Amino acid sequence: MEPVIIGNATLYNCDCREALPSLTGVDAVITDPPYNVGIDYGELTNDNKTLDEFVEWAKVWFYQCRGISKTVLINGQPRLPQYAIIEPWKWLIAWYKPAAMGRSPVGFCNWEPVAMWGKGSNAGVDFIRAPIIPDDRLNGHPCPKPVGWAIGLISLFPKYNSILDPFMGSGTTGVAAVQMDRQFIGIEIDNKYFDIACKRIEDAQRQQRMF
Repeated sequence: MEPVIIGNATLYNCDCREALPSLTGVDAVITDPPYNVGIDYGELTNDNKTLDEFVEWAKVWFYQCRGISKTVLINGQPRLPQYAIIEPWKWLIAWYKPAAMGRSPVGFCNWEPVAMWGKGSNAGVDFIRAPIIPDDRLNGHPCPKPVGWAIGLISLFPKYNSILDPFMGSGTTGVAAVQMDRQFIGIEIDNKYFDIACKRIEDAQRQQRMF
């Protein structure tokens, strides 16, 4: 399992449960795990597994991440309460996404929670603002996050130098980490998304060197 090295980014194309045991300490895990899109993520297809099966799958990589990182941030999603079954979170950060089209019991939903475990920070506020911006390079990824989302979360921890995303997807967290001159470790099981992430992170590295 040889990683792809792109500047200060180390990228693995595999199941995160295979790569995580070989990793040592990182400052923060920032991720948006898979959920409810009918895709087979290794042993798990989220939309037809029971609660117990999901929790047993999530426990493995969650505890691996908790064991090597100071802070774990998981983006809000329908599965978020089930992570509290594994371990209650320490705090919730609000991600405000202006003009979003999600629905809620009171109408449109313009925010999502980001759950935090582990060490906090006194460097900011528990609120980030990042509008969703369409990007044709993401090639149909079911739930891409804007780069501003990852930049906002990383910025809450200015002393952190290394960021891990065990569900890298199209590489958004990696792009943000590179732009902010942080070390990045990304893991992605899907070959198509891994290739997109490599290209985006390579482009971000090139732009960083220009400045």
